[in-house]
Amino acid sequence: MLQLLKTEIKKFKSNSTITLLIVFFTLLMPFVILTLKGVFKDATGPIKAISEIYDLPMIWDYQGYTGSWLVFFFLGFMVLQMFTNEVSQRTMRQNIIFGYTKKEFFTAKVTVIICLSIFATILYAFSSAVIGMLHTPGFDFELLMDNNWAILRFFISTLGTLFFALLVAVVFRRGGLSMFIYFAYPLILEPIMRGLVIYGLIKSGKPNWTLMNYFPMNTLEDLMTFPLVRTSSDFINVHENMTLVHSYPIAIGMGIVYSALFLFLAWRSFKKSDI
Repeated sequence: MLQLLKTEIKKFKSNSTITLLIVFFTLLMPFVILTLKGVFKDATGPIKAISEIYDLPMIWDYQGYTGSWLVFFFLGFMVLQMFTNEVSQRTMRQNIIFGYTKKEFFTAKVTVIICLSIFATILYAFSSAVIGMLHTPGFDFELLMDNNWAILRFFISTLGTLFFALLVAVVFRRGGLSMFIYFAYPLILEPIMRGLVIYGLIKSGKPNWTLMNYFPMNTLEDLMTFPLVRTSSDFINVHENMTLVHSYPIAIGMGIVYSALFLFLAWRSFKKSDI
């Protein structure tokens, strides 16, 4: 596995796109949330003064929310590039012809994704802890650990997002089409499908609408959703039999299930595909 990882690093270390994506993610992840200080410094009402989001334990959720979007745009795009470039440049065919098995090639990509997820999670945990400690009066270790399994939630969210990117890349293979599907599904297609579910349930007169929460990308989003959606009853209890977000244990469990499903489907599709 270590040898496979070394081979992947050699392949892409001279790729300027991959390098830029890693550099931008690494630089933006710790600091992008700090840019909000001047934007909402005079906020009132449900949106509290922006300085409060940097306090422990609130920073864990706000940093996790912004970080999950950075993972989606930068690291997800990177996974797409890594696979589709190998298809378009025929290096995948060369690797398999000259000694790699399909399983080894696929395992190499999964190893990179796991390493990226660990790297992103360490960066998230470190930046959240430092920002929180610097902004929290009367900081203590117990307050630092009061994070509702935030580090685990961020890791599962990242892993699920990157496995989804791998699935899209494996199934569609072409760079442009894969990128379109990857960005269009969670941002456009799944919200439309959720809206259709809501409309159908309204028309049928059935008040229990929790089914719409189980769409895959919505479930991953619930691991690191926008904090006000989870903390404000005005957002959550829009109906007595409807909530907009999963509880953390359900989100963690479903996130693991969907991550495993994305990985399984990606392997099945790759195993049956031509090189």
